[in-house]
Amino acid sequence: MPTNNSPGASRAETRRNTRRRFFWISLWALGLVFLGVMLVALTNHVVNWSSSDTYCGTTCHSMTWANAAYQQSPHYINSVGVRATCGECHIPFDSGHATAMEYVKLLLFKADRGAKDFWNEAKKSIATREEWEKRRPTLRNTFQSYLTQHDYVTCRGCHSLQSFGGPRSMKLVIHQGLVKADSYDCLQCHANIGHVYEQPWSKIVGWYTVEQAAAGRKLFEVSCSGCHGAKLEGVSAPALSGATWEQRFAGAKLLTVWGEIKGPMAEYAGATFTTQQSLDILAYLLQQNGLPAGTQPLANTRELSDTLPEK
Repeated sequence: MPTNNSPGASRAETRRNTRRRFFWISLWALGLVFLGVMLVALTNHVVNWSSSDTYCGTTCHSMTWANAAYQQSPHYINSVGVRATCGECHIPFDSGHATAMEYVKLLLFKADRGAKDFWNEAKKSIATREEWEKRRPTLRNTFQSYLTQHDYVTCRGCHSLQSFGGPRSMKLVIHQGLVKADSYDCLQCHANIGHVYEQPWSKIVGWYTVEQAAAGRKLFEVSCSGCHGAKLEGVSAPALSGATWEQRFAGAKLLTVWGEIKGPMAEYAGATFTTQQSLDILAYLLQQNGLPAGTQPLANTRELSDTLPEK
């Protein structure tokens, strides 16, 4: 029978000590893994909470007026019932399934912006609506510069140009150049997609110029009148004036009408309209449907977010 000093007793004690060490190491390892999982879960919860509409719209006082404009935009309420949140639009990789590296970039971006927002909120840099209106152009330009530099990464988190279905899809036809070039300038056409403030003053006094409508009329007569009629009464294609126009486009954005011109209308006519030519044709249609002319031509697709009058 082995004694406490025998080699057999020493080996048994060594095995017991080894098992104890393995047990405690395993326990510590499991504890660290648990703490790591909890830390990741807590971090993710904070990221989601601090990117939510509730947090952005109510916790940050300086976002009060931006939040009101957001709630009037197509990203907040629309016909398909899908809402783009503040985080999905303003935080890179928030809208998609971020990879590990993208998630790290997301956290660094939020840490940088969060620190700046906290500092400015503490200083009450935007304490009144007047100060907000004064700062809004600069803030808008800063955000747009970020989007341009990063190929509209937040927009592409939800929208894939390659997913516009069907070879004759209006959206696909309009965006074909962007798909092929792999370049992006979403706000060129969708200027008010995220926030809708007041209507531009120019729309009170006119939507286009008489000269522009005249140029659009010439293009329409050559390429479009065969189907839509010389007086827009409709022949083999729908009428573009009167009750038919109101039924299709009253309350719609200019972008909707322009998309029809630039896309299917040009394709059916076997024509290729430049952006300016399609805007000229749009000006002619607006003129023929009683919308007033002004002193400034419709020359920028950013104006296409404006809404046509209701019936």
